[in-house]
Amino acid sequence: MPNLNSVPAARRYLETNLHQRQVNKVLHSFPSPRFWKDRERGPLDVRPPGTDAPSCELYVALPFCLVTQPSHCGYCLFPTEGYQNQDQLEVYLNALEREGEQYRERWQALEPRSIFIGGGTPNLLKVHQYPRLLNMIYGLLPSLPPGTPVTLEGIPQLFSRDKLLAMKDHGVTRISMGAQQLDAGLSRLSGRMQQPKHVFQAVEWAAELGLGCNVDLIYGWPQQTPAHMRRDLQDLMASGVQHITHYELNVGGATDFALNHRDELPSPELVREMYFGAAELLAQGGYAQLTPSDFQKVEPGAAPGFVYEECRRSFDAHDVWAWGYAAISDFPNHHHSQEAGGWTFMNQRNLPGYYGLLNDGKIPVECGYARSPADLRLSLLFRNLQSLSVDTASYRHNFERDVLEEFSPIWQACAELGLLHISPEAIRLTPEGAYRVPLIQTALMQGRVEEITEAHFAQLRAAAGRVDAGRGAAP
Repeated sequence: MPNLNSVPAARRYLETNLHQRQVNKVLHSFPSPRFWKDRERGPLDVRPPGTDAPSCELYVALPFCLVTQPSHCGYCLFPTEGYQNQDQLEVYLNALEREGEQYRERWQALEPRSIFIGGGTPNLLKVHQYPRLLNMIYGLLPSLPPGTPVTLEGIPQLFSRDKLLAMKDHGVTRISMGAQQLDAGLSRLSGRMQQPKHVFQAVEWAAELGLGCNVDLIYGWPQQTPAHMRRDLQDLMASGVQHITHYELNVGGATDFALNHRDELPSPELVREMYFGAAELLAQGGYAQLTPSDFQKVEPGAAPGFVYEECRRSFDAHDVWAWGYAAISDFPNHHHSQEAGGWTFMNQRNLPGYYGLLNDGKIPVECGYARSPADLRLSLLFRNLQSLSVDTASYRHNFERDVLEEFSPIWQACAELGLLHISPEAIRLTPEGAYRVPLIQTALMQGRVEEITEAHFAQLRAAAGRVDAGRGAAP
């Protein structure tokens, strides 16, 4: 693993990777879940009453997706379960209710800033199931302020006007639609059966009902050209949709795209061209860039509201309570705490495991990780980089250290390569730096990943030594 403790070393590392395909290695913040090994604790253990961060969000997970050929839409790396029949939904809602009851007393005073219902594909639910799900959520949050943003995600062809009306009538304020491609031929590579008309019809219904709306598109798709991308964006902007998430395909794991379509992927140079072409096109269409991937339509005279996809712009402590299959909770310690950096947890990633722990009356946590202060700083730094700038004063206030000094060689190397501008008040990404956020994040985490990896293998060696010693002592 490279040592990036000098500007020349950091610059060499960055320059070496500038021409490689980007891989987002921090989907679950920092560090990777492969290091999450704690099996003894859970959210209620590390966040007892009276220890809440100043703000929080709630994530509610539904695991099911339509079965596709190739599986997982060809590219998805998130844990999901194949949808077979409506009985699965009822069984899962029953389990979700049992998990929620374990939080009831703890959440009496909780006031989430936002609620996101994700998955999976939550709009697989039938019309009559949305009142049950949403009443379940609101029933556990008696202190929830009226008008709290509630987003529900899904796929285009499963949104109907009746479903959207049921969502709105029971508190959903916004939908997030995973279209990924509008070109039917490109979409079929993922095994998905949607048509462009499904996307535009759902956008129209959402506007009619007064629901906010986001549409996800992916660039860097197999066989995709800049012309495909421009046509999709132009058609989507013409629909009047409020928010567009336009993100780069993450190719990895044992997915169909990684195994069978690598030779059909646009080159790294062409993918970069797509990013800048899209950013320019969206700006011309009146969309303000919030993150490397998120663009919000600027409404004249309208006050900017909270958007779930917009990343945090300070380092103040902020909790994430997660509820359901494979859901990830995050509990950073309050600022100035030097004891530890907080905790993150992942719920069970298979349904038998999830249901089994609930049947035993337990919180369905699969694994957890106790962050060190260094881990916490990196985790929050990654989220702030997504917001296109780093507030150095907020970092100093919360951690009593200077972020410019802490990662000085990497910042200087990035500045020399035109990825960012450094001032005493902020580190601001250039347009090129916004595109290179995954690379900057990977450079920043190199030293800490090496420490964690060495500690992990030291524990394995120690455990093996204890086993060998036990064998030697046996009669």
